[in-house]
Amino acid sequence: MTKRLRKRKTGKDPKSTQDKILSAAMKVFAEHNFRDATTRMICTEAHVNVALVNYYFRSKAELYKAVVSTLFENVAKPMLSIPDAVCDEATWKKAMYTWVRRSLAICAAQKPPEYYIARLIGMEETEPSELTQDIESKFTEPMRQRFRRLLRMAMPDADEDTVSLWASSINAQSVVYVLAKSGWLSKYCALTPEFDRERWLDRVADHICEGVFCRLSFQRCV
Repeated sequence: MTKRLRKRKTGKDPKSTQDKILSAAMKVFAEHNFRDATTRMICTEAHVNVALVNYYFRSKAELYKAVVSTLFENVAKPMLSIPDAVCDEATWKKAMYTWVRRSLAICAAQKPPEYYIARLIGMEETEPSELTQDIESKFTEPMRQRFRRLLRMAMPDADEDTVSLWASSINAQSVVYVLAKSGWLSKYCALTPEFDRERWLDRVADHICEGVFCRLSFQRCV
C-alpha cells in the first residue's frame, strides 16, 4: 500500500502529526524549560494523544534535542557562513555588523522561532538541563568558534583568552536582552509611541560595532 493510500485510509498524515508535536514542544519548552515541561503539556498544546511523543520521538529528551536542532537549523546555522565572506577590511566590517545585528535580533525577538531559541539559550545558561553538554558540543560551541574566527581576523596573533574576552564582551551586550525580564528596550518602546524596533536594533548594532572598530581592524583571513 502506498504512502498516499495509507494516508487516505487512516485520514492522518504522520508527518503533519510529527510537525504538530515539534511545534508545540518549541512553545512549551520555551515557556517552561526542559525540566518543568511535560509530555502531557506538549500533547495538550498539539492536540494529540500523549503516547505519540514516544512513538515519534522516543522520549522527552529526544524531543527536546529535535527542538533545539530544528531551531538551530532554521535560525542560527545561517550565521556560521558569515566569516566565509570576508576577504578585506570592508567585508570584515560588514560580517561583524551582520553577526552582531543578527545576534541582537535573536536575543530581542518577540516572535517565534527567534523568540523560542532566545528563551532556550537563556534558560540553558541560567538553569542548565541534563542535556546542556550535548547542546553545547553540537550547537553552541560551533557558533562560538565561528565568531572567534571572525575576531581573529582582526587579532591573528592574540592568545585564546584575549579572543574569548572580546567574544564574551560583544555577546554579553546582546544576551542582556534575554536575561533582563523587563528590559529597558520594552520600557523605551512603551514610552515612545512612534518607536521603530528594527531601527533601534540597527542603532544598537551600530553602537556596538563602533566600539569594536575603534580598537580592532582587519589584518588577514584565518
